[in-house]
Amino acid sequence: MADRLGTELKGKSRFRSDVPRPVSRLGQNADITESLDTANEDCIARKVKMGKKLERVMKGDRGGTTSATSQETDVDNNKTPEPYNCVGDFEADYLELCKRAGLTEIPQVTQRPHRPEPPPPPDPKEKVEEPTTPTPGDPEEAPPTTYTTSNKFDYFRPKVQVELEKPEDRKSMTEIYIRGWKVDQRYMDVFRLCLPAADKLHTIDLWNVGLTDNTLAQFSAVASQCLNLRTVKLDGNPVPGEGFHQLIGEDSMIVSMSLRSCKISDKGAELIGKALSTVKTRNQSLCVLNLNSNLITDVGACHLSNGLRMNRTLLILSVANNAIGDEGAKQLGEVLSRFALTHEEIVERRKLISEKGTPDIRISPIPKRSESRDRPVSQSSRSQLDKSTAKSGRSSSKAKKKDDKGKGKDDKKKDAQRGVSKESVAKTTKGKGRQSGGKKGPAAGTITTEPETPEVQEIINPLLEEAESINGELFIPGNRVLINLNISRNKIGEAGLKALLKGIQYQITLTMLGSRSSGTGLMRLSLQKNGFPPDHDLYMKIQELMVTRDPLYKPPAKSPDEDSISQTTGV
Repeated sequence: MADRLGTELKGKSRFRSDVPRPVSRLGQNADITESLDTANEDCIARKVKMGKKLERVMKGDRGGTTSATSQETDVDNNKTPEPYNCVGDFEADYLELCKRAGLTEIPQVTQRPHRPEPPPPPDPKEKVEEPTTPTPGDPEEAPPTTYTTSNKFDYFRPKVQVELEKPEDRKSMTEIYIRGWKVDQRYMDVFRLCLPAADKLHTIDLWNVGLTDNTLAQFSAVASQCLNLRTVKLDGNPVPGEGFHQLIGEDSMIVSMSLRSCKISDKGAELIGKALSTVKTRNQSLCVLNLNSNLITDVGACHLSNGLRMNRTLLILSVANNAIGDEGAKQLGEVLSRFALTHEEIVERRKLISEKGTPDIRISPIPKRSESRDRPVSQSSRSQLDKSTAKSGRSSSKAKKKDDKGKGKDDKKKDAQRGVSKESVAKTTKGKGRQSGGKKGPAAGTITTEPETPEVQEIINPLLEEAESINGELFIPGNRVLINLNISRNKIGEAGLKALLKGIQYQITLTMLGSRSSGTGLMRLSLQKNGFPPDHDLYMKIQELMVTRDPLYKPPAKSPDEDSISQTTGV
């Protein structure tokens, strides 16, 4: 029954739903409001859609213009920028190249500060006021003029200090100083372009700039392009590869190089010694080499002494504050006195002597066809030539006779003038270089002489010096060009002192004999603070010998009694 009643009720409900029911006013009003709301929403949606379409259209136009501009900018970016040509103004070139390289932090270029000049001495005529005790109300005194002060942050800020020959001329940079900040590959690329353009640059000082093997190799290439560079200082730059020898090759023009505190070991000393000289190559420009405060031992000192065997250019060598002992001092003493040639050096010596002894074989150039005579001249042609020359000689003699008859006083005057001109020409050809007419500047009919070029003394190869055979070995005189040797603060003992004393005595005997063809020998030798007491006999003897050889040595003034005794005795 329940199921039946449920089905009937469902059927009734279906039937009633199909029949339209009356709607109240409230329902009608709700339906109207709902329809209005939907209409408003549809309008708003249509407006939004229309706005989006307009925006899309506008964006499409703008996107077309922006896409065109973006394409143009992409094309501009794809184009390689024009290379910058340095003009010689270091500051302008440096800043422009740094901007092109994309460097955000660019160290400032400033002129190197100098100590202010001392004030002039007071005029004695002016009255000097006595200093008065300052009172609490008086102003503070002016800072002293012997030094300048700066902010500590500004002092330690990275900068590039330059020295100008003329302060008003920015292209007259002569020196550059960089200290205490890392010069990496980016900055080295900039210096590679702007430093060779500085024509007057002669000094580069890079102190503690963190050089590496790559930057050092690049710097050596830059140094070879600077034509007037003569002084290089790389103190405080330990490099793992120790490739400092690249700066003093055979074609290098560097005169002075400082490598203090670079942690150079025996490996670096070996490379530097080979750069100084070998049997076939030698450096001919380096005069000053400073290797203070490094890690050179006896092995490195032997390599340096081998470099001094054939080098006749280095004047000053400093290896102070290293670890050189007696073996290194012995090698240095041997190079200063005389040394035996090795087999390779003897072979090279024989080659040089043979090349010097052979006469110059001058091959005459092959004559041209017009100038050559491949066959001998026939007899008929010779006779015709003789006849023609005879006829010309007769005709010329007849013409001369006729001219001599017609000559008068005017011709004599002309001959006198010609004689005077010949004498003046002869005077000019003697080397005075003056013009015959007494006028300045080149003119027609004048004779000028070429300026005399100074004779350049050719450096004699040490292998060609006079040799002496002792016990089957060939000895040649040692290095007498080196005049200043500093080996202080090392580990040299008595055996090293003996070898050095022997070398100095040998040099003194050669100078007393008048043999100064290869130099005068050592003039200064620094040996203090080594492995011997300062009152050692050998050290005192070396000091006595070296005092008189010092170019700044002044003998003590004699007393009046000594002067009178010397005048009476004639000594």
